[in-house]
Amino acid sequence: MTPLKNSDKFGRSAVLAVSAAIWCFTLAGIANAANAQGVTLGAAADFALLSDAGPMTLGNSAVILGVSTNVGATYSNIKIGGNNTKIDGDVIATLFENGPGATIALANYAHVLGACVTDGGAITLGSGATCGSQDTTNTNPDITLIANAVDQEEVFDQAVSCEAPTQSIAAIAPAAGKTMTITDTVTGGLNVISTPSIAMGNSSVLILNGGSTDSVILETAGSISMGFGAKIVLQGGLMAQNVWITSTTEPAGFNPPASPPSVFINNSSVINGTVHGGDTCTLGSGVTINGAMICDYGLTTGPNLRMHFAPATGFSLPGCGF
Repeated sequence: MTPLKNSDKFGRSAVLAVSAAIWCFTLAGIANAANAQGVTLGAAADFALLSDAGPMTLGNSAVILGVSTNVGATYSNIKIGGNNTKIDGDVIATLFENGPGATIALANYAHVLGACVTDGGAITLGSGATCGSQDTTNTNPDITLIANAVDQEEVFDQAVSCEAPTQSIAAIAPAAGKTMTITDTVTGGLNVISTPSIAMGNSSVLILNGGSTDSVILETAGSISMGFGAKIVLQGGLMAQNVWITSTTEPAGFNPPASPPSVFINNSSVINGTVHGGDTCTLGSGVTINGAMICDYGLTTGPNLRMHFAPATGFSLPGCGF
């Protein structure tokens, strides 16, 4: 299975028009089929870290905990830092039709408790590094899983973009050391909060306030940046699996332009919820995420990442009504 996202990332113009048409019809068909039951993340909810069409590089001493804490990258390779990095689930890399040949490299004393799976590329283990098992045959079910994940993530992104905001607010820009609170307005339902950009100062706090049965999409067409020690916290019973924080801008073509990342999380920041970046994502050292992270075109983290996996399973969107 070839991911849907591939069709709008070819650089050759002759292919682009045909691919785009196929993409639209295919996405429309999937969206129509999903409308009756609602659009969810599907297989993408099985990934704690997912990089679509870009490399993934994890710094030393990362700890990624939780059930089904899969880590995956498509159209590129994965490098995992050492010094007792621990990943509870599988690590998956594939180039799809550009392959086979995606690689996974574990530095010294990195540990993947699940399987390390590629589409034929090498799996390289540093001194003391371990995988629960290894598979480079390109026949492992994980290859299908990650294909379904990037397909459904694209459908979910489209469904998010079709939702009318329930709140449109000014740019989120709490200064250093300041706190800003956003309270949702739809009790027991879907809240879509739109803002031009998110730029949090050092040690600032953004509070998302809502009930335990509320779901919140915080969306911006701009970038998401968090200063040193900044935090996104939840109050009122709002749960991480019901929070989707997204930078929706996605560059055209297979390779993104040389530009700043759409998501930049500085050292020692804390996030509750799933973060989606429409371009690349860069994390500093000591970042803590209670949720998940899905990035288009690449994901790089500094050392000492702490992720407590809580997938965004609290969403069932009506779709775009093609």
